[in-house]
Amino acid sequence: MIAKQILFLSGFVEGETTSMALYADGLSWALKNYLPTEIISQEFTPKMLLPSWFQNAWGLRFARYILYPLLAPHPEGMIIHLLDHGYTHFLYTYKPAKTIVTVTDLIPLLWWKGQFPWEPKRRLPVTILYTLYALKRAKHIIAISSNTKNDLVNYLGCNPAKISVIYPGVDPIFRQYDPLEKQAARIRLFGPACRKIVLITGSQFYKNHETALETISFLYRSGVENICLVKTGSPNRGWNDLVRKYGLEDNVLNIGFIPREEMPDLYNAVDVLLFPSIYEGFGWPPLEAMACGTPVLTSNSASLPEVMGPASESMCSPFDYIGFAQKIQALLTDENYRQESIDRGLVQAAKFNWKDTANQVNNVYDLVNREI
Repeated sequence: MIAKQILFLSGFVEGETTSMALYADGLSWALKNYLPTEIISQEFTPKMLLPSWFQNAWGLRFARYILYPLLAPHPEGMIIHLLDHGYTHFLYTYKPAKTIVTVTDLIPLLWWKGQFPWEPKRRLPVTILYTLYALKRAKHIIAISSNTKNDLVNYLGCNPAKISVIYPGVDPIFRQYDPLEKQAARIRLFGPACRKIVLITGSQFYKNHETALETISFLYRSGVENICLVKTGSPNRGWNDLVRKYGLEDNVLNIGFIPREEMPDLYNAVDVLLFPSIYEGFGWPPLEAMACGTPVLTSNSASLPEVMGPASESMCSPFDYIGFAQKIQALLTDENYRQESIDRGLVQAAKFNWKDTANQVNNVYDLVNREI
């Protein structure tokens, strides 16, 4: 068997997003570990090397739209796998005969299209549209969820026959701790306090954090007072205003940035992950938390039913704060219900593994090779 030659193209290190980096690292690791004799890969991850006075938003645009098409290598005969669809515009100047692009989500396009009516409509994203419409030039597209595939077809007019849905895997570092490990992680992160801890993650507007605050406020008004809402990431002015709006200054804890290698500690240390997101291209945190044996509640929007399981009892409509509150209270007071949620989550998370992802991506490589 002749090994396939793959060139992975990533975006600039300075402009890399968390989801893109997770996908790129996970896929590269999986192919090297599970298909070492079938895949020979090279990686291209450029650095901007711009002067200090130009290291700003305009510098990032210049690097992305001018420098990247010039810097990206153009090898003959290799399969090109672009791991960040934000750079697909390079296909306007590059022969796309063997090019595959992974797409996570189309949030900027959907925002401009008015699909988030609770947010001010985004201005025409000219450069983003320039990039996204280049997806039609790719030989094949890998969408990380069926929801993303549907968006590609419905909003960009991509050919569904050229799109494969391949879910990412969950990193093996996310595992369920034993009781002593859990207790140690909880004390290390939060001290010996006995309050129940509900975790929310992310900072983007579509994470729908106001519903999380409404949920906790409703629980307090209903007489459930031993709950602390913990948020990762740096709090901004909008978040602080919402906390004051709901009178939760003493019941919210901002813990800042948590390194990825410490996220298993965090998931194991909390009682519930609340994820009422309005839109997700995939949804890493619910999957990671379930793999850690932590009960998870999410909205039923976008790709989240694919992550949670379409018939999951752990979903509510995105703005149903009463429904979320009732489920949180049940998870904190009904041990049988809580254990059922944990068991369902562990089974569901086990369905997402990088070995399956590697094999399915390899099938796409074979398909592209056959079509040349």
